[in-house]
Amino acid sequence: MNTPILLALLLATPGGTPAAPAASPAAPPDAAVAELTLEAALRELDAQSLTLAQARSRADEAGALVRQSAAALLPTLTAQGTYLRNSEGVTLALPGGPERVIQPDESLSVTATARVPLLVPTAWFDLAAARDAARAEDLGAEATRRTLRTGLAQSAHGAASAEEVVAASERAVESAAELVRSAERRVAAGTAAPLDVLKSRTEQVRRESDLVSARAGLERARLALGILLGRRDPVRVVVPDGTTAPAPELDVPAEALAGEALEHRPEIAAQDARVAAAESGVRSAWARLAPQLSASGSAFAADTPYVSGEKDGWRVTLDLTWQLYDGGFRYGKRRQAEAQAAGARAGAEAQRLAVRQEVEDGRRDLRVARERLRLADTQSRLAGETAASARRSFEAGIASSLDVIDANDRQYLAEIGLADARARLAQARLALGRALGRDL
Repeated sequence: MNTPILLALLLATPGGTPAAPAASPAAPPDAAVAELTLEAALRELDAQSLTLAQARSRADEAGALVRQSAAALLPTLTAQGTYLRNSEGVTLALPGGPERVIQPDESLSVTATARVPLLVPTAWFDLAAARDAARAEDLGAEATRRTLRTGLAQSAHGAASAEEVVAASERAVESAAELVRSAERRVAAGTAAPLDVLKSRTEQVRRESDLVSARAGLERARLALGILLGRRDPVRVVVPDGTTAPAPELDVPAEALAGEALEHRPEIAAQDARVAAAESGVRSAWARLAPQLSASGSAFAADTPYVSGEKDGWRVTLDLTWQLYDGGFRYGKRRQAEAQAAGARAGAEAQRLAVRQEVEDGRRDLRVARERLRLADTQSRLAGETAASARRSFEAGIASSLDVIDANDRQYLAEIGLADARARLAQARLALGRALGRDL
């Protein structure tokens, strides 16, 4: 739409008076949002996070497998009751002795058997593998916990940045409304064209649209925090100022930081445990070639006498089992175990390299975030001074409304950039701490 048409539309309002500006969007109902400190939110995360509950359940499952593996090395006790009915009974009369029951008409007997493993090499290594696997899952759950805590804190800082964006948008709306009022005064005084009012109102509508988007982004961020905590409703998490804390990690040699990370990261310990479990699996596969030795003892009783003439008795056996050939199953298990061990060792080395990269990336991101915050702070201060000067010049008739709109726009973008820089610095600190294996 060209300038004459815009001017005609403006002058077509009743009495030549510009229409009243649109009302500012209603503020979100912050009073209805639950508020937590970061410490309280982290405690709630540990207690209620569904993702963490899944990780802990996997660790519990692995711990249960340890008990199952240990069963092969522990004694077993079984009891059996038998009722027997034959078509006919058979007895044998011995010369000069009593009759012996060879086959009773019917009988009821009870047997209790205890078996004690004496030499089961493969079970030793299976138990060791299960323990290492359970330890790996426990460490994996701890790694998940730390990742979730870091993610929650980073999201909380992101939500705090969204709050600053909303505040900047509200200030931008107020500045645009003030420009409209100033343009109306100048038009009434005959020192400005009515087009300035239309331009100012257009800018006001744009800023109100930005405010609506900013509030929607804030609501989305708060809802995401609530979901992380296992809630259905949005949550506001109050975070400490993350821009003034020192950054001693930037002065520490990279190799020293990498050493700290390799020592404290639970992912590294978890990978080492998986390697140990895989190597125990290889030893278990080799142990399948060895014989197994066990002892058994039974006690039995019946309501009819046995051939011995007694109604009860006991039996002890020593069993040696040595499987000489099983069709190649044991050799296949050994190859499988060796391949798993090779994969676990490769995974452990890859994890170490990834941790080193995370540490170096974290240092770099922290350094960049600090510099960005410094520049953003300077830019915001200069943009604020420029916007104030442009407004004064417009009131004095020196500057045009476009100069004020441009200055306000630059101030708004600078304030948003400053809020983003603050959040990114706090998030970079958290990411580096997580890379170093530090817990919140």
